[in-house]
Amino acid sequence: MSDRPILQLCTTFAEFETLHERHDRTRSTSRTVTVDRQALIHILMDDARMLEALRKAGRADVAEPH
Repeated sequence: MSDRPILQLCTTFAEFETLHERHDRTRSTSRTVTVDRQALIHILMDDARMLEALRKAGRADVAEPH
Protein backbone atom coordinates (compact mmCIF):
# COMPACT_ATOMS: atom_id res chain seq x y z
CA MET A 1 0.00 0.00 0.00
CA SER A 2 1.17 3.51 -0.78
CA ASP A 3 1.88 6.07 1.93
CA ARG A 4 0.79 8.80 -0.46
CA PRO A 5 -2.19 10.80 0.85
CA ILE A 6 -5.54 10.14 -0.80
CA LEU A 7 -6.21 13.87 -0.93
CA GLN A 8 -3.99 16.91 -0.54
CA LEU A 9 -5.81 19.93 0.89
CA CYS A 10 -5.14 23.56 -0.04
CA THR A 11 -6.75 25.07 3.06
CA THR A 12 -4.37 25.64 5.94
CA PHE A 13 -5.42 24.96 9.53
CA ALA A 14 -5.15 28.70 10.20
CA GLU A 15 -7.55 29.49 7.32
CA PHE A 16 -9.91 26.76 8.48
CA GLU A 17 -9.97 28.05 12.06
CA THR A 18 -10.36 31.66 10.92
CA LEU A 19 -13.34 30.74 8.72
CA HIS A 20 -14.99 28.94 11.64
CA GLU A 21 -14.35 31.88 13.96
CA ARG A 22 -15.85 34.24 11.39
CA HIS A 23 -18.92 32.04 11.08
CA ASP A 24 -19.30 31.90 14.87
CA ARG A 25 -19.29 35.72 15.06
CA THR A 26 -22.06 36.03 12.44
CA ARG A 27 -25.67 36.50 13.50
CA SER A 28 -27.98 33.61 12.69
CA THR A 29 -30.22 35.99 10.73
CA SER A 30 -27.41 37.17 8.44
CA ARG A 31 -27.61 36.14 4.81
CA THR A 32 -23.99 36.98 3.99
CA VAL A 33 -20.61 36.51 5.63
CA THR A 34 -17.44 38.35 4.64
CA VAL A 35 -14.41 36.05 4.51
CA ASP A 36 -10.87 36.13 3.18
CA ARG A 37 -10.97 35.58 -0.59
CA GLN A 38 -7.97 33.22 -0.66
CA ALA A 39 -9.43 31.08 2.14
CA LEU A 40 -12.69 30.77 0.18
CA ILE A 41 -10.78 29.79 -2.96
CA HIS A 42 -8.90 27.13 -0.98
CA ILE A 43 -12.11 25.70 0.48
CA LEU A 44 -13.67 25.52 -3.01
CA MET A 45 -10.54 23.85 -4.43
CA ASP A 46 -10.56 21.31 -1.58
CA ASP A 47 -14.22 20.56 -2.21
CA ALA A 48 -13.59 20.01 -5.93
CA ARG A 49 -10.63 17.71 -5.19
CA MET A 50 -12.66 15.75 -2.64
CA LEU A 51 -15.55 15.33 -5.08
CA GLU A 52 -13.18 14.12 -7.81
CA ALA A 53 -11.54 11.60 -5.43
CA LEU A 54 -14.97 10.31 -4.34
CA ARG A 55 -16.15 10.02 -7.95
CA LYS A 56 -13.05 8.04 -8.87
CA ALA A 57 -13.77 5.72 -5.94
CA GLY A 58 -17.42 5.40 -6.98
CA ARG A 59 -18.56 6.90 -3.68
CA ALA A 60 -19.99 10.29 -4.70
CA ASP A 61 -23.66 11.16 -4.23
CA VAL A 62 -24.07 14.84 -5.04
CA ALA A 63 -27.28 16.58 -4.00
CA GLU A 64 -29.37 18.08 -6.77
CA PRO A 65 -30.08 21.83 -6.66
CA HIS A 66 -33.36 22.82 -5.02
